[in-house]
Amino acid sequence: MQARDDKSAAAVLDALRNRRTSRDYEDRDVPRAVIEDMLEAARWAPNHRNTEPWRIFVLERGGAKRDETANLIAEWTYENVKNPAPGRRENSAESIRQEVLSAPCFIYVYSRPGPTEEVTRENYAATCCAIQNMQLAAYAHGVAVGWSTGRPIKPARLAETLGADASWTAAGALYAGYPKSFPSVKRRPVDEIARWL
Repeated sequence: MQARDDKSAAAVLDALRNRRTSRDYEDRDVPRAVIEDMLEAARWAPNHRNTEPWRIFVLERGGAKRDETANLIAEWTYENVKNPAPGRRENSAESIRQEVLSAPCFIYVYSRPGPTEEVTRENYAATCCAIQNMQLAAYAHGVAVGWSTGRPIKPARLAETLGADASWTAAGALYAGYPKSFPSVKRRPVDEIARWL
């Protein structure tokens, strides 16, 4: 493998250190070319046995499938929210519906199972790597991604609505857009998380 130059290494490390989750976006679309770069980055995630287990659904803003999915998530939220007050349940359901509808870009990522439990676990891990690649590619274009494994992937009819196989596992729903700001975070020092033996 050819050695990378210092500029390339700095760009990769910058993306790793400064990529942030955000769901507070400017009201402008993410260009299709940027989304295609994110999808291309997903294809190159490491995957044991070259299974390429990821399956991706891009729900276009203003499209019928985005609307149908937002309503499905709102219904699930209304039925499952912990607060018994009807008004609070309605507010929670409408809030998540609007969040899904208004996101400049909204993507589902699924992982296909393997022939054994071990390969299925490897496939899920690889799919999570694909999502990280998508986030890094988005960051390179000034786009932030919010990766949700909560309410957007909970509805029982979600796979059917998207056209996903019932045997696939949802690895997450990705909100993406140009952030109003990139939040800052801290990480533990390396010597607290790693040992040299």
